[in-house]
Amino acid sequence: MTANTLPKPSEYEWDFEQRGGVGIWFMSGWQGFADEDLEAASDHYRERGKRSDIDATLAVFGDETKLPKETQEFMGEAWSENGEYTGVERIGFVAEGITAMAVKSNVDVDGAEVESFTDLETALEWARA
Repeated sequence: MTANTLPKPSEYEWDFEQRGGVGIWFMSGWQGFADEDLEAASDHYRERGKRSDIDATLAVFGDETKLPKETQEFMGEAWSENGEYTGVERIGFVAEGITAMAVKSNVDVDGAEVESFTDLETALEWARA
């Protein structure tokens, strides 16, 4: 996958931005993405996160986020593999309530710190440390 073939966030129900060396995927509208959207976000994370200008990643979930068990299992498997593939040092999940903790509990990446947060600013401070 090349830069020209990276999934374009504008075509899906998620968004991406970079703040310094931190890549942030906003999944705020997510209420159970179609497989295509989730796979596109995963592909984008994998290929964009691998670039040398990204040292840490954050996934931000909105208040309306619903994560059925099968989605959590997919995220646990695919995002753990993606985290190892990118080689980033810190992987964070941000959401009010238990969503970020639920995702974090399913993600295991050798060589990276994985953490959950309830607000983006705290997560950014951690990611930049």
